[in-house]
Amino acid sequence: MCASDGIIFPGYDYKYENNDPGDFVILPSVKEQQGKITASCLKTLVVFVGGAMDASYQPLLRGVFVPYEEKNGRDTKDNTGKIITQRKQDVAYSEHGGGKVPPLMKEWHAAGQKIVLVGHSWGGDRVILLAQENPDIPIELLVTLDPVSRKGKSPKPKNVKRWDNIYIDYSIADRSSANMIARTGGPWENCPGADENKSLNTLTSMANRGHADADLMFQQEIVKVEKI
Repeated sequence: MCASDGIIFPGYDYKYENNDPGDFVILPSVKEQQGKITASCLKTLVVFVGGAMDASYQPLLRGVFVPYEEKNGRDTKDNTGKIITQRKQDVAYSEHGGGKVPPLMKEWHAAGQKIVLVGHSWGGDRVILLAQENPDIPIELLVTLDPVSRKGKSPKPKNVKRWDNIYIDYSIADRSSANMIARTGGPWENCPGADENKSLNTLTSMANRGHADADLMFQQEIVKVEKI
């Protein structure tokens, strides 16, 4: 499967299919976003990187990025358009290719801002690679949500200050389609290089949760991400 590089830049007012928030988010082209980016290295940069099928099924894009960006990545305005509260962070989303993320990392780092990377599934592998391929850029926090790749687990990149890994224990996971796809792709599960490992489906009331539950995995980390 070819790498995919669709992206939502910080400050872009993305759209929903049929203008219905219940429908899928439309990934804009870079051309559509030119001249419409309202954020420019003003706050901590938080980049969410989805898995191989995230543009279609959107467990990270719609389930994690959208609510997080709406809460932390945009201004709150009244009915006259006056800003009531300013955004807390600069929040972006990338498909698993991640090719357009390094320029963002470099620009925000040059401006003295902190950087957080959050990746789900194959995107978990990709955020590790983004850190490894940009060793001169410190990563304040790296969060992997049930990372998957056939090459196996990666060590903690030297430029990552903290790595938290939330994963599914496949020895007790059910055989749902998402879990079977993850099993085929090569789930990392517990990663010795991470600063913290937490299995979602061994937590109380989470026994039936699996690979598609990126939102519940991220809930284990959201407070940490918001504080940076």
